[in-house]
Amino acid sequence: MESTAPAAKAGGLSTVINTIAAPSDAFETLRVAPTWGWACLIAIVLMLVGTYLQGPAARHAGQESMKHAVTTNSIFANLTPEKKDQMVAQAGRPSVASYITPVLTVFVIVFFNTLFTLIANAVGRGQADFKRLWAGSMNIAVPTIGLGAVVIGIITMLRGPDSFDSLAQIIRATPSLAYLVPNAPFALGVFLAGISIFSLWGMFLNATMLRAMAKTSRGVAYAFAILITVLGALVSAAFLASLHNMGFA
Repeated sequence: MESTAPAAKAGGLSTVINTIAAPSDAFETLRVAPTWGWACLIAIVLMLVGTYLQGPAARHAGQESMKHAVTTNSIFANLTPEKKDQMVAQAGRPSVASYITPVLTVFVIVFFNTLFTLIANAVGRGQADFKRLWAGSMNIAVPTIGLGAVVIGIITMLRGPDSFDSLAQIIRATPSLAYLVPNAPFALGVFLAGISIFSLWGMFLNATMLRAMAKTSRGVAYAFAILITVLGALVSAAFLASLHNMGFA
């Protein structure tokens, strides 16, 4: 009979650490004791730290994007010059929303990751459920979303806020496949930026979670892990491309 005592005794904080250092052990633990409170707290804190570090670059990018938009987008054509100047100035100011959005982003990404891994579990006739996959996805959010935000923040600080004139440029600062094609067309460039060291890390962790927690086959685990990574990059690219077409990115 399988013993679950060691896993059950493991704390949420040690599981977060193991997600980075020993992911198979972490997901085996979460299979028995699906905890996610510590992971959620750490992911949110890291996201907020990353947001703070990115702040100067994000505000400069927002201001430059707004300058471009009010002169090129027809929806601003009837505004007075004074109103346009106000909008540009407002885009360069810090706001409470800039710190609320990252928190919501954690939950949105974790929810969709849970949803797709739950589909993978069903396809692969796995043994996991929504609760366990949610816990696993939240722990995955720490090294991927959380640490990723901090690294982008550090890069923007080192390069300086004046180096970033749009949100797309900030996203492309992440070490990714976009580094290999610096002159790629906009849509391709932002898609390649979505295939970063952090999304690839997430791909590996999703596959490991499905193998260890859901007990799916290697083929199903990696097929869905790759699918989630590609879909994430496509959604990000589509969003940025729509902003670009409106003159904002």
